[in-house]
Amino acid sequence: MLRSDTINTLLNAVDVLTVPRRTTVCQDIVDGCGKSIGVQQFRLLRPALLTQLDDAISSSLGGKTRGATLASERSILNADALYKKILIESQIGHWCHTVDVKRTGNAAANLRSWYVAVTANRLPKEEEGFYVRQLSKWAVTIRGVLDPWREKDLPDPCPACSATQWWDKRTGAMFLRPLIVRYRPDGADMISRSHASCRACEKVWNVRELAWEIEHADPEQHADLAEQSL
Repeated sequence: MLRSDTINTLLNAVDVLTVPRRTTVCQDIVDGCGKSIGVQQFRLLRPALLTQLDDAISSSLGGKTRGATLASERSILNADALYKKILIESQIGHWCHTVDVKRTGNAAANLRSWYVAVTANRLPKEEEGFYVRQLSKWAVTIRGVLDPWREKDLPDPCPACSATQWWDKRTGAMFLRPLIVRYRPDGADMISRSHASCRACEKVWNVRELAWEIEHADPEQHADLAEQSL
């Protein structure tokens, strides 16, 4: 039989993709004038990652899954997301074939059936490690599709280089507001997961570090450096 520590590791990786999970969601609290007066957190049960990916793509195609929209309201299909879904489900199907597991139209069910079959016999540590790494990569990929990073630029000059403008290397065009924050709005760890950068000097901060540096920046020094950079 498979070692118990291997079972737990591989099972955890399978569970991340196939088991519904409760997550913490943050929502702004606004007053009658629409002004934010705080943040409320609540727990939400989300479907398994593979199910969410399938529902999201089916919805964008106008399918009959929950969340599907009218033809006039459909979003443009994310071709990259569909491609990744096909690759993942194809690989799961191949894994099922190698252990003689009958496949269905449900990727999550197929993956769990494969897990039961593959753990029926002893699995070499190296092979088990490969599966765990692959499953973990899929989880990251799916989360990136379902919850892409959002961006917000800031009006402040860069506290590192004092730039107030930046050049797009691809187009050669100049833009204002080089500071940008990338974040995902859901989750209690939104702040810790967010990061900021300067598109002029390419320095990177976590958002708390950037906020502190902006707050303690010397306005006169920034003005002098900004003039020198023009």
